[in-house]
Amino acid sequence: MGKNSATLFAATNIKRAVTLLMVMTAPLAMAFLAYHVYLIWAGMTTNESAKWSDWKEDIADGVVFKSTKAEVYSDSPLPGEHPAAQAFWPVKSEQVLVVADEPPREGCIIRPGTNEINQPVSSEAGLDKRWIPVHSMREIDNIYDLGFWRNLRHVFGWSAKQKVACE
Repeated sequence: MGKNSATLFAATNIKRAVTLLMVMTAPLAMAFLAYHVYLIWAGMTTNESAKWSDWKEDIADGVVFKSTKAEVYSDSPLPGEHPAAQAFWPVKSEQVLVVADEPPREGCIIRPGTNEINQPVSSEAGLDKRWIPVHSMREIDNIYDLGFWRNLRHVFGWSAKQKVACE
């Protein structure tokens, strides 16, 4: 076997090895693409996927309650406690969610920066009528789910805003 045939043999083996590597990793790349298309369709990121799983478990445990911003923050004595709406995102929600081991009672306070509440010290306080239990994920607003095509437009940096009908 000459020097040229040994070089040709080595080059052919390298081409085969690279081709085999390509064939073996292509399904992995396709799986990642399919997963990201699913995330775009669902209107969430990989991080949000984990958070939605946590919410789903909490709802199944019966510890999630919801109300509206207007009901929760309307009588707040603290200025600026009502969180400002995000102006850059086309969808807004008035929904407020909290996690509590027991139904919120009159006088409960939302802990700053969390989705948890501090119950009043008095155990005689009645149930707070502003809060209703969440029984299903369908009751929760996902402001990031704009629909598949608008989510896809957002991924590519194109305008994802809703068109306003001209009258």
